[in-house]
Amino acid sequence: MDVSKLLMYIWGTIRFILIIVNNLYCIPTHCLWLLTLWPLKWFSPEIYLTLEGFGFQWLLSMVSAWSYTAGYDIVEMGDDIQKIVNDKALMLINHQSTSDVPLIMAALDGRSRNIMWIMDRMFMKTNFGVVSWFHKDFFISSGKARREQSLTELTVHLSNVYMPCKRTWILLFPEGGFLRKRREISRKFALQNSLPILHHTTIPRVGAVQNVVATIGPQRAKMMANGNGNLSPNWANDSLKWIIDLTIAYPDGKPLDILTIFMASAAPCNTIFHYRCYPISEVPTDNELLKQWVYDRYIEKDSLLAKYYETGKFPDHRRPGEFCRPRPVLHDGFRTVILHVLYITSTLFHWNLLTLLFSSIF
Repeated sequence: MDVSKLLMYIWGTIRFILIIVNNLYCIPTHCLWLLTLWPLKWFSPEIYLTLEGFGFQWLLSMVSAWSYTAGYDIVEMGDDIQKIVNDKALMLINHQSTSDVPLIMAALDGRSRNIMWIMDRMFMKTNFGVVSWFHKDFFISSGKARREQSLTELTVHLSNVYMPCKRTWILLFPEGGFLRKRREISRKFALQNSLPILHHTTIPRVGAVQNVVATIGPQRAKMMANGNGNLSPNWANDSLKWIIDLTIAYPDGKPLDILTIFMASAAPCNTIFHYRCYPISEVPTDNELLKQWVYDRYIEKDSLLAKYYETGKFPDHRRPGEFCRPRPVLHDGFRTVILHVLYITSTLFHWNLLTLLFSSIF
């Protein structure tokens, strides 16, 4: 065997073990702290949500370290999302592989602790599932049989969790699955409904988008107005303000995957995150018009990706005829080291505490 390949396998195995250990000293202690702080949900919910939000953000930093220590960096293009991190927004993301989520976490590291994911219920079975459960993310059920019930549950979740918890961005994969798995289904749907056949994205499912816009969008805000035309306090300046269209482009259209990130088994590369931010006032609220609007965004994504894979550049919608200027996402290595030390110390504290507790009982 080639020596360089052998060294790559050895380093990949070491990285894989370190990431498993990283999960073991981060996630259990995070959950134990949240259980300890649980009474604050009733006595001081704002303090609980603030502390939980910081814990969630720090765990995103742990996940971020997996990718950027392997040389898998993110380069942003298009609109500057930093200006709207505190506004309520719905982010529509094309879904290609298991690496999408950790790379999104890396892009959002340090930006917002109040995001909310809408993700498949299967995600609950992953290592991060319990963290998302504590964070009150929404787990949607796939399949026609459960679709309507899931949308009803989403409406309740937005009203009873998203709004009271003062969440900001909602992250959603409207395609409902990975590109390679849904491409053929999308092609058949496109042919049946006189839509373009997409190659780099798939025809999205729009139910969740329609639900979010109807529940926390401008129409809902108007419905909450009282007789004097003033909005109720919970909705006054707190409804959906943006839809962010995020297009993820991997080098040569070949997505990474979570195992590749774990083991750093592919060469270092840049993944492009291209953003377009639409004010909610520019987005139709009628269900049929909104459906077509979302379809148009994914048709546009497909065109953008085709152009990028052909030329290596994204067209800049703000400066017609020019290309987007890259903005590398930078990470604070010192902060990451401090967080590792914090989690290891916290784990040792909980381990000693639990050992002492069990020894005193038994």
